Amino acid sequence: MSKLKATVVLPTTRDRGPLLPYSIGSIQHQTLDDIEIFVIGDGVSDATRKVVQKLQSEDSRIKFFDHPKHERRGEVYRHQALQEAKGEIVCYICDRDLMLPNHVGTLYSLLQKYNFAFTAFIRVREDHSVMFDNYSKYFGPASEAPKKFVHRGNAALSSVGHTLAFYQQLPYGWRTTPEGQYTDVYMWKQFLAHPQCQAYSHDEATMLYFKRGNFPGVPVSEREKELKRWSEKISTEKGIEAIKKEALKGLMHDRLRLRLRVISTPLISIKGYDLRELSSQLLERLKKNNSGRRET
Repeated sequence: MSKLKATVVLPTTRDRGPLLPYSIGSIQHQTLDDIEIFVIGDGVSDATRKVVQKLQSEDSRIKFFDHPKHERRGEVYRHQALQEAKGEIVCYICDRDLMLPNHVGTLYSLLQKYNFAFTAFIRVREDHSVMFDNYSKYFGPASEAPKKFVHRGNAALSSVGHTLAFYQQLPYGWRTTPEGQYTDVYMWKQFLAHPQCQAYSHDEATMLYFKRGNFPGVPVSEREKELKRWSEKISTEKGIEAIKKEALKGLMHDRLRLRLRVISTPLISIKGYDLRELSSQLLERLKKNNSGRRET
């Protein structure tokens, strides 16, 4: 029986130890602290193992599952670990991402009503600019909304949560992903295919997302510097609010750029529509999206 409010799962591998004080640190600074932290090692180096062990010595909530390198992404190791989970809900975080302090609490609140949920996130670009991501008309509990996000690959691992009880109803749980498919999307589709799934896509951004190409992406040394910089920025409420303001500007800038691209195209029409008419329709849709539903 669950005895804690949340289990947070963090998969890591190889030499990514320098990132863990920051990604795990963002878990440790959650407003909801009745949690356990599962670090899933998929063929970690000795140096990474030492980092985890040091963090464990400082925080008894951390449990380390140390495994040899799996043929894919260590999915079966996640399933094995969840057999020991005590959290009412399960959240995830990539070792390269950062949770804002309200992330676990937000998912916990949503999962009192739903059994699968994910939040929006703030994408941090390589030039250090930011923008809201997953920000569209697909928010809310409508059955098709979360499915569209998941099938487009927009429900990032670090943004998702589900109840432990629902996970235990799944036919397989985490399992080895077929070649050519994203590990997390493959898993989320299993949730959404279940007849008892009650999914919710939330419009509040509760994490920072740092994807830089497919794994392993940029060198660990660069990621470490980046996480250090942004960890300092989110250490205060003032810093978080400043990031959110910049992320909103980034979102609006991208939408304006898209509008200008549509208007300036040399083509006269598409399927009988004048392009300026299409841009007006796009703007109207964006306005409606901005006033989309929020969870009450």
